[in-house]
Amino acid sequence: MPDPIQGMNITNPVTPATSSGQTVAPASTGTPSATQSAGPPAAVDLADVAQTEALLQSIIQAANNTPGIDQTKIAELQQAIASGSYQTNSQSIAQKIAELEVMLGTAGLVR
Repeated sequence: MPDPIQGMNITNPVTPATSSGQTVAPASTGTPSATQSAGPPAAVDLADVAQTEALLQSIIQAANNTPGIDQTKIAELQQAIASGSYQTNSQSIAQKIAELEVMLGTAGLVR
């Protein structure tokens, strides 16, 4: 069939891969592919429900133990910023940014 973008003819359609990395012929051909596995079907990965449930419970517990928003402190900060009396410590901010970069780097999130 002609490709409307490239104007090329596609004679071999893309075939899906199985979990074992082998490809299978599309169902519409009616003939098995030479690359199709002759053995038993590949194992299917299943999530460990008990492990997932335990992880979710620990996340819920950590969220419940996290303190809420301190509206009084927020109001005080907003007032200090608005009045111009809020002072920043540029050394401390730079140090915290550097520490964050190190943490992200060791987690593999930043290179």
